[in-house]
Amino acid sequence: MIPAKRPNSAMLKLKSGEMVRLFVLGNFASPRHVDFVCQSQQFDALWFDLEHFDIPTQDLAVLNLVARAYDVSTIARFKATDYQGVMRVLETGVGGIMCSMVSNAAEARQIVQWAKFHNPAPDPGEVSGARGWNGGNVDSAYGNFAAPEYLKHQNSQTMIICQIELEEAVEQAAAIAAVPGVDGLFFGPGDYSAALGVVGQLSHPRVIAATEKVAKAAKEAGKWWGTVAVGQEMCARVKAQGAQLICPGGDVRIMNLGLRELVKTFG
Repeated sequence: MIPAKRPNSAMLKLKSGEMVRLFVLGNFASPRHVDFVCQSQQFDALWFDLEHFDIPTQDLAVLNLVARAYDVSTIARFKATDYQGVMRVLETGVGGIMCSMVSNAAEARQIVQWAKFHNPAPDPGEVSGARGWNGGNVDSAYGNFAAPEYLKHQNSQTMIICQIELEEAVEQAAAIAAVPGVDGLFFGPGDYSAALGVVGQLSHPRVIAATEKVAKAAKEAGKWWGTVAVGQEMCARVKAQGAQLICPGGDVRIMNLGLRELVKTFG
């Protein structure tokens, strides 16, 4: 007997106003690394970076299946430029998609259309789209979930997150956040600082001001938002600004920090 699909735990926390701790994997994304991080019980969600690293959908499905053994949600980050790319990522069973470089509401609406199934009898608050029907992949237990249950679960339990990383996007953040089906915003301070010409200065006044605009846009739309927070000081600041989905780093950062700590052995 196929068990009922469980709710997206990170999504539930975000909707209830709680903080979700996010760990990113790219360079060292492997089943064992996923298992290692999940076993630590220190993170609520994993972010698989498909934008900067070549993680094929078949490999993504395996990474997601490992995480599924724990109460850890998964998010795939990539540039959503076409329907097939969005659909194939979703069919790996990830709990959400983080779409990079979203500049305006029109792009956000298109992503929602690609990501959501058409449901002729939607639940209250459920947003419909035009996603192609398969029903035989990882996300539907290989055809073993009843079609109506599968459809409703995907439409209601899969997060759509729009990354705000460019000056245009910051100015359009309120319109992007207001798009039905967009669950939250994720401010990218690194790319935004590069766009301003102050690359890497994550605490630059203009970067902090942009963070405030994104926070305000999300709040006014009744949505949550998140960002990267490097270090305790930055984490405290973005939490004070209302960020809930917070990523302190991931595989590369812990490798660097770990190496530096290890060589202290030699004095």
